[in-house]
Amino acid sequence: MRREFSARVKVTAFDRCCGRCEECTRFLMPGDIRYDHRIPDASGGEPTIENCQVLCRGCHDQKTRKHDVPVIAKGKRVRAHHIGIRKRETFRGWRRMNGEIVRANERSR
Repeated sequence: MRREFSARVKVTAFDRCCGRCEECTRFLMPGDIRYDHRIPDASGGEPTIENCQVLCRGCHDQKTRKHDVPVIAKGKRVRAHHIGIRKRETFRGWRRMNGEIVRANERSR
């Protein structure tokens, strides 16, 4: 379950950044403010002031897409592998020159 920042942490983080995005330094307008976990919550990041950064919507979307999503996905894959969950085999068979599909178990005929 995702742990959100408390109101106290958000106020402290906003005061720390002086109303500017901590990535691109542009002024933040109401509705454009995002409180982001530096270390994603899914990767063990705590909802503390040290792990909170104030970003504009554009910087937040870019960080989430380029950094957080791949890190979280890899963590899920590593955990699944660790507990013995394997990816389903996708091989279905061969295709002959005429387009007919030959299944792996029918090949020996």
